[in-house]
Amino acid sequence: MARTSALLVLLTAIGLAAAPTPSEAPKLDWADLLPPEARVPAPIVDHTRIPTFDDLPHSAFVATVPELDGRMVKLPGFVVPLDMVGNKVTSFLLVPYFGACIHEPPPPPNQIVYVEFGDPVELSSMYHPVWVTGTLGTEAHTSELAYAGYTMLGEAVEKYQY
Repeated sequence: MARTSALLVLLTAIGLAAAPTPSEAPKLDWADLLPPEARVPAPIVDHTRIPTFDDLPHSAFVATVPELDGRMVKLPGFVVPLDMVGNKVTSFLLVPYFGACIHEPPPPPNQIVYVEFGDPVELSSMYHPVWVTGTLGTEAHTSELAYAGYTMLGEAVEKYQY
């Protein structure tokens, strides 16, 4: 058993092991998209207003995590549709909170993922969070709504379960 695990680790390290399927993709959260040097302590919360990304230094949100490039991952978020075919979406921005990119200012680049699907996918509602599974890339993408620091070739979208 230990030999099999060691062989799998070695094959994965040299890139010969099979990539995970969408159901096996590791779950990330939005903090995972921040490089270690960009992680800053949480700001002191002012309970008289809603905190925004503007409360944190913008320099903390420009860099991406190179180790995530080419990895199959699963990330939760909200959909901001960009390209539609009928009532299905072919590309969208995945953002960490509801209303991002529609209300100014948008989240910082490394907190926005541009997602593109080969075949259009149906979304039940853009008001509810989803899990998106796909291959993450560190190439930037610019749209009229926002600058995304990450891209993803989408494989699956599913309702987020609390």
